[in-house]
Order: sequence, then C-alpha cells, then structure tokens
Amino acid sequence: MACIVQKFGGTSVATLERIKHVAELIAEAHSTKQVAVVVSAMAGVTNKFVEYAQNLGSFEGDADYDSVVSSGELVTAGLLAITLKNMGLKSRSYAGWQVPIETSSNYGSAIIQFVDPTNLEKDIREGIIPVICGFQGISSENRITTLGRGGSDLTAVAVSDALKADLCEIYSDVDGVYTVDPNLYPQARRIDKIHYNEMKEMAALGAKVMQEQSVDYAMKKNVRVRVASSFVENEGTTISSDVTAKKFSGLAITQNLSQLKICHKAESHLPIIELLEQYFIRCEVLKVFNGKFSILIDRQKVPLMQSLLSKESHILNVKREMVRKNFSRISVIGSELTQGDCEKLISVLREAKIEVFYCSIRKNGINLIVLTDSLLRSIDVLHKNCGLGI
Repeated sequence: MACIVQKFGGTSVATLERIKHVAELIAEAHSTKQVAVVVSAMAGVTNKFVEYAQNLGSFEGDADYDSVVSSGELVTAGLLAITLKNMGLKSRSYAGWQVPIETSSNYGSAIIQFVDPTNLEKDIREGIIPVICGFQGISSENRITTLGRGGSDLTAVAVSDALKADLCEIYSDVDGVYTVDPNLYPQARRIDKIHYNEMKEMAALGAKVMQEQSVDYAMKKNVRVRVASSFVENEGTTISSDVTAKKFSGLAITQNLSQLKICHKAESHLPIIELLEQYFIRCEVLKVFNGKFSILIDRQKVPLMQSLLSKESHILNVKREMVRKNFSRISVIGSELTQGDCEKLISVLREAKIEVFYCSIRKNGINLIVLTDSLLRSIDVLHKNCGLGI
C-alpha cells in the first residue's frame, strides 16, 4: 500500500470547522493509502506567541523562546487527533520530541539531524494515523527547538524521507505554485510541474508557498512534493527532479524593504553584517564604496538594526546611517540566466518608464530593485516579456 505524508498549514486548520474538513480529507486518503500527518499552529497563533515572547525581551536564539512559539502546534495536533477518533479512526498526536526529530541546538532555526521513524512506522502498521507537530524538534541538550518560520514544511519533508513515503503533500490556502503571487497579479498562471532548483530559488527570494530549507531537503533526499489547496480540488503543483527547466519560470516578490546607507571608519563592513546575522536580520549588500556601504533589509527590522548599531558604534566605528524606505525586490526565476538576460529585463522596464535601482544575477535568478509604487506595473511588464502567461 502506498504511503503519503500530508501537511496542513495554519489557514487549513484555523478553526474547528476547518479541522473537521481536514480530517475528512485525511480519512479519504487513509481509505486507500497509509497516511502520516503534519500540522502547523492555527492561523495567527504563532505570531501571537512571538509577540508575547518579544514583549518580555526573548528572541530567536533563546531556548525558552522556542518553547513558547512552538506550543501552537501541540493544540492543533491534539484537536485533529481527537477529531479523527470521533470519526471512528485510530489516531495519535506527536510532539516533535516524541517522534523523535533530532536537531542541532540553533534555537529558532534548528537543523534536522535525524528523524527516527520507529514509532511512526509501528502506528501506521497498526492502522493508527500519526498527527505530528510541525516546526518542532529536540536538541542534544534535551530542549525543544524550532525549525524557522514555515518549518512545518521541513518537518513534512523530513518525515516523508524517514518513512520512504511515495509523496509529500503540502496543503494550504493556495492551490499550487504560481508564476507570481496571484494576490498581487490576478493574471498569474498556476504551474503544473516545477524543478527543485527553480522552487528553491523562488522560496529563497520571497515566494511563500514553501519554506526554502524544506525544498533544499526534498531535493537532497529526492522527496517528491505536491503543493495543493485544502479548499479547492485540483492537481496543484508537483515539485521533483523529473521536470525540464524553463528559461523563465516565475517571479518572486519581496515587499517592505528599506535601503540603509551606512558610513563607517572600519576597513571592512563584514563585522556589521555578522552582527546583524546574530540577530537574524537578513540583508543584501548592494554597494561598498569609500567607507560607506548600502544594504537592503526588511523595513520592520530597521529599528532593531539602528539600536544595534547605536549600541555597538564604538566597536563598529559607525558614524551615521541614512534610511530610504518603500523598496521592493522582483526576482525573476529561471535556468542558466546570463548578464544578457539581466540587461534585457532592465531595458524593458526602462522602456515602461520604471527605474531599476539595483540589479544582481545568479544562475537561477535575477534580482531587480524597484520602488514599491511601481511594483505592480513592473510585475505586469516582466510577466508578459518573460512569456509567463503562456
């Protein structure tokens, strides 16, 4: 009998009614397949716990922070297991440590080291549906760890690999991977099949369909993944290696970016970047010149960054910083992209009277920085010129 792992995101389990609907989907699959389930916290719950912890001065990197923000998954797993049992099925909820899912001690962004499938396999053989808390693991210090935001995707992929499942199904409120976020651009097209490399690039550069680390894990372990909606019946999008990569496959969008120009006396800007990384502030270095450098970061992180720079100014030799807000990054995802492709895209945007403030290129992606005011026009121009609507 085929074995599948089904993962349900926060919107899919946001209410008791939706949990009952998810239970019906699981029951239908269980009638013909062996099934293990991974769940996220109910929509909005993790954000609330993050707010509580941060208000008390606890942030990523603190073990107790992980204990707080991971607790929402325990509620979901328990409620879903109860619902399945009320339907006459056998089920059991699992915390990450009960599986166990062993991880590093990087609290807030732990790395999975080993998933022991023994307990899950025993349940599945006995007809019990295991409902596993996503996002959670356990460190060698015997502390709860979390796998980074969106980490339930990683849990599902890792459990799929451990169980040698035929398919890992990722359910959310979107019915697959689109050429661009359909909420921003209604003309976006759903992609039937996509290669791991392209999906990883999209996830890394702003597409929120799957967590980046989960795609990377799936690619390394060759776990076939299907992204689908728990609300709409269709085939969704299959992510695997059995796909021919296209020149252009999609656009990933990152909004709410701020540009910071930092003046400093030090010989290198790297100590500043290293400090930001310690506080999980991701940034993109745009330019380095004559004792100054320019970076892009999430606008919400600006106050924290300014506080850090002020506190450490005597060590980092920061003289001052200037902030420009309201930038967006459009990442054109494709295969074997060249400098010529980059120049072509800049040209078509300029023809549309859209200013490109910065451009960078790598093998599977071209990043274009524009003002947020021109984001929607930029998406329209690029979507059409890259042939993504076909």
